[in-house]
Amino acid sequence: MDQIWLMAPSPAMRLGGEANADGWQVNAAARQWAEGCRLTGELWAQVARELQAALRAEPQGRGQLGSAPLQWQAVALADGWLVWLSPRVTPSAAALWGGSSDQLALVQEFLTIGVFERDLRTNQARWDAHVFKLFGIDAAGGAPPFDVAMQRIHPDDQAWFRTEHERFLREGGRHVLRYRVIWPDGSLHDLQSLLEVHRDAEGHPVKMIGVIVDDTDGAGRVRAHQALSSYLAGALRLARVSVWRIDFATQRIQFNDVGYEILGLKPRPGGIDLGRLRSTTHPDDLDSLLQAADRAVTTGEIVDVEVRYRNASGGYRPLLTRRVAERDAHGAATGLIGITIDQSTQRAERERTQALLRRIELVADAAELGIWSLDTETGSIEWNATMLSIYGITPDALPATLEAWRDALVHPDDRSALTEARVRSMRSGAKAFETEFRIVRPDGTLRWVVSRSRLEEQGGRNFLIGIHLDTTELIMQRQLAEQALRDKELALRASRAKSDFLSRASHELRTPLNAVLGFAQLIEHEGVRASPALQLERVAHIRSAGEHLLALVDDVLDLAAIEAGSLPIRLAPVAIDEVLNDVVQWLGSQAQRAGVTLHLRASGGRVLADARRLRQIVANLVTNAVKFNRAGGNVWVGAQAREGEPAAAWDITVRDDGRGLAAAQQAHLFEAFHRLGAEREGIEGVGLGLAIVRQLTELMDGRIEVVSAFGQGSEFRVTLKASDARLPVAAPTEATPPTRVPMPAPTGGSVASEAPPLTVLYIEDNPVNVILVEGLVALRPGVRLRSAVDGLSGVAMAIAEPPDVVLIDMQLPDIDGFEVRRRLRAEPSLDASLMVALSANGLSEDIARALAAGFDDYWTKPIDFKLFLLRLDGLMPQAPQTRSSS
Repeated sequence: MDQIWLMAPSPAMRLGGEANADGWQVNAAARQWAEGCRLTGELWAQVARELQAALRAEPQGRGQLGSAPLQWQAVALADGWLVWLSPRVTPSAAALWGGSSDQLALVQEFLTIGVFERDLRTNQARWDAHVFKLFGIDAAGGAPPFDVAMQRIHPDDQAWFRTEHERFLREGGRHVLRYRVIWPDGSLHDLQSLLEVHRDAEGHPVKMIGVIVDDTDGAGRVRAHQALSSYLAGALRLARVSVWRIDFATQRIQFNDVGYEILGLKPRPGGIDLGRLRSTTHPDDLDSLLQAADRAVTTGEIVDVEVRYRNASGGYRPLLTRRVAERDAHGAATGLIGITIDQSTQRAERERTQALLRRIELVADAAELGIWSLDTETGSIEWNATMLSIYGITPDALPATLEAWRDALVHPDDRSALTEARVRSMRSGAKAFETEFRIVRPDGTLRWVVSRSRLEEQGGRNFLIGIHLDTTELIMQRQLAEQALRDKELALRASRAKSDFLSRASHELRTPLNAVLGFAQLIEHEGVRASPALQLERVAHIRSAGEHLLALVDDVLDLAAIEAGSLPIRLAPVAIDEVLNDVVQWLGSQAQRAGVTLHLRASGGRVLADARRLRQIVANLVTNAVKFNRAGGNVWVGAQAREGEPAAAWDITVRDDGRGLAAAQQAHLFEAFHRLGAEREGIEGVGLGLAIVRQLTELMDGRIEVVSAFGQGSEFRVTLKASDARLPVAAPTEATPPTRVPMPAPTGGSVASEAPPLTVLYIEDNPVNVILVEGLVALRPGVRLRSAVDGLSGVAMAIAEPPDVVLIDMQLPDIDGFEVRRRLRAEPSLDASLMVALSANGLSEDIARALAAGFDDYWTKPIDFKLFLLRLDGLMPQAPQTRSSS
């Protein structure tokens, strides 16, 4: 709207509203007309005041401006009025025109003005030829009805046009209307109607008369100007540049939107009084501002000045202003035009930068951060005070070049590495460089420093700028922390090993105890009813379990004593052959039962050892060689002197031709409770023997080695220091060939009935435990028992024939009890089966973990016969009454 009325060819004045009652502005057409009438700015101000008063009573009418007659038509705006001014034809003007219709036609031809009249009572219209031409309608058909003429108006303007037309009829009087019409050829034309509505005595609208002006060219120029103005305004807004103009005649200044925003003011149509704006200038800057204005007027130059203006909060905002004088055709200055750039951000940034530099200096001092720079062109070096303190030198001792610094202050052992790292960094093109090295102060003190530097360009020259940080204390703290971390890790490993040891020891202790107590209760329960052969078999199991338990207790005590450092070791000369003979005699019967032949070869050697512990070592190695051998296998026991040692030594060897050890097994050979898979084969043992053997050997200043390959046997060598003397070598002797002792076949429990009320599946890898449970279940003829030797076969058996109850050992050779339960519960056919843990792990946390995992109950070993049978009886009613037997 502002651009349209300012560019319009008709004189117009814009008046401010109540908030800006003294604000006014005229367009170029009004100023041109006023100059022709020799009107001054003071008279415009007087007319503005008169129009303000008149518009409060009547928005249209006639007024007098100086000696020139004037007609005006006002349009209300949100913040004032827009008043269209029309000079009235004076008698002298009428004489000039002479009332000539030819002259009027000439005006209409050049200005494309059409005249129309419409009878509002009959809706009949009269158009002159120019109106037909303006609407693109053939005059032969006469003036069309209102609705037909409306069809030529642009669709986007029709609704608005009707609304305004109806308002004109209601209000009467004179009005201005701008709209667009579309000709039959599709071309678009801008029209402007100046019309007047007449009323009868009763106030009804009876006639509308008016003129229509073709404003296509002007509107096009306005739109082009608007587009350019919008583009320019957007650019100025993006750059935050204020554009302003001072009118010397009115002493008012006008801004673009950015200017008002910078000053914190609301936009005003007539601008701001210049004196009022200058009153907000900082008192210290006012003279500079006035001098800049005078200089621009007198010299014609572009003049800059930075001025502070008061903002709404009471503070001052620094603004950089640039101005140049505006002059008329005669060269007289009529005003100033200029731009303003808000400098507050730049000034604040400068202040922040300066403050930041001050803080950096404080932080560098507080953090003891050395700052240095090197001019790569001159080689000169600059250090701050902290750098001098780190190196322990004074300013007069500052090295003159980088090479002088390196040769005088860097540790000799770090100089070449530092130079090579710097060269590699430069060759790679990296601008940043970081390294850590040692320095030697003049007093000989050694310090660690970290250096970080970066290549920067300043003023066309390259500088290396960097920092030094003394990290000596940090390195010492890091070393202490790393040691503490290692200590913590060792403690955690020891704690985990202890927990693992307790868990395994509990299991290994309860397993033989289960056999001892279980078979003892069977004998007690059955008494004389059981056959002597069966009783003897059970007693044999009790004895075997007791011996196993005794060996386990001894091993555990030995291991605990070794770990605690309290195991007594008495080193003395020991005859190797005596030890080997004793061991072969002890284990001869065991070898015979296993079908293994022992071979002994005398050596005559003597070693420094504890005789008892040496017998324990050899016995353990021979026992393993027998247990892990094959029927018909051999074990060779002997010793030989080791050559090439710093001191004389003997190798005591135990070699077999059994199954051998794979590489993975050898990696865990000497770990406590690690049985290398032997638990899956029913071979007795707890996995402590070799762990004790290694530690006993080391306590006697010896070492143990193994040479083995899977399927090719194993050879264990225990190397001990030789004593002073040698015994004569005796003839080799061999152990007695083994005799085979047949083992009685295990007997099962009672045969289940065709339709047992309860079926039980027992998953257990220990055959003795299976025999014990079979004996117990045999006391309940109504229970049918099946067994599986490991977890996977147990899962398969349960899926093939779902049982009522599954007894699950928690430590199985393939998968543990938790995995067994998870797989069974994943089978819908086993939803009704009860899952009961039966384990030698009797610790409270073991029981809680199993119940939390979903086991229905947890029964511990050794088995309490009465409690076991009581629980078994408690499960009987839960079983189905009929079940087909397999």
